[in-house]
Amino acid sequence: MQKIPLSIYIHIPFCRIKCNYCDFLSVCGADDLMNPYTDALCRHIAARAGNFNDYELVSVFFGGGTPTVLPVQSLIKILDCMRDNFNINERVSITSEANPETVDEEYLKAMRLAGFNRISFGVQSFEDKLLTPIGRIHSADRAAKAVKWAKKTGFDDISIDLIFALPYQTTKDFEQSLDTAIALPITHISCYALTVEDGTALALDNKLLGAIPDESADRLMYYMAVKKLQTAGFEHYEISNWAKPGYICRHNLGYWTGRQYAGFGIGAHSFVDNVRYTCTDNLREYINGQHESIILENVNTANAMSEFVILGLRLICGINITEFRSRFGQDIFKVFGSRIEKFISQGLLSVDKDCISLTKTGLDLSNVVFSDFL
Repeated sequence: MQKIPLSIYIHIPFCRIKCNYCDFLSVCGADDLMNPYTDALCRHIAARAGNFNDYELVSVFFGGGTPTVLPVQSLIKILDCMRDNFNINERVSITSEANPETVDEEYLKAMRLAGFNRISFGVQSFEDKLLTPIGRIHSADRAAKAVKWAKKTGFDDISIDLIFALPYQTTKDFEQSLDTAIALPITHISCYALTVEDGTALALDNKLLGAIPDESADRLMYYMAVKKLQTAGFEHYEISNWAKPGYICRHNLGYWTGRQYAGFGIGAHSFVDNVRYTCTDNLREYINGQHESIILENVNTANAMSEFVILGLRLICGINITEFRSRFGQDIFKVFGSRIEKFISQGLLSVDKDCISLTKTGLDLSNVVFSDFL
């Protein structure tokens, strides 16, 4: 019997400081809870692992927060717990997010020896003047050093994040960051437009809000990334993601293609057997053993088909028409034909052989397309 592919997400909520734009579930100034949280996380993993005996692990992703705020031995302890409870072979992608300021060469060496084989640095910019206003604690120089240390210590799969349309950022600033990134030994890069989320420090700072580049500058930066990264040998495989050949992020690809996933840690979401659920977002409750699943949604067929379209259209290759039929037993044009034809006529979607994908104009107006499939 063929096993079901599964991804696992592990949430580490701790941070040194909270970035001005961040609305993720994270806590600062709670160093005394790191060890108890690590122990609780391992108990959670061990208690639920038996539910996944019929699954084949594809990827493990440590996110946050900032996983590398933990002492490295705590990170290793969690990974060892995963290895004790799941079949982790050499084909499994094991990623950790990292802040450049929270690692050094010895930390990265210990991670690599423990079995982490992919690392993703939250760089955001290689311009110090842009990092300070958004609350990042590292410098551009430290970010470049962290990437080089990762390569030196044996990481062959190194990703970085860049954000464009930052407060005070010019197109020249972003071009400089792209050029610096391309010159480093990275295999993957994510470029996101800054999003102002309600309740963040950024959303409450009128001075910073007034310094955010306008929509035209935002688009210039995005297509600068498209052109420069393609020229440098990176494949544009998802709206905001580029990879060298063979280095597509297998974990995130699972989300975009509807792979099942299990989450461990506070606030971590899971999607298994068409049920979406989460865990408590209260740190002390979690440490005290409250690991019960909280059901958020039973995903019916109609919702599953909509999600397949919305997530699949994020990929540059688009939706596979045959895969839709195989998964749902229906023709995508019979289900969504009128909407697809509408966006084709507006120049936002195109059909090529077995695929439906966003056009260049569609990439700019992707949210308009997505919202119509909800």
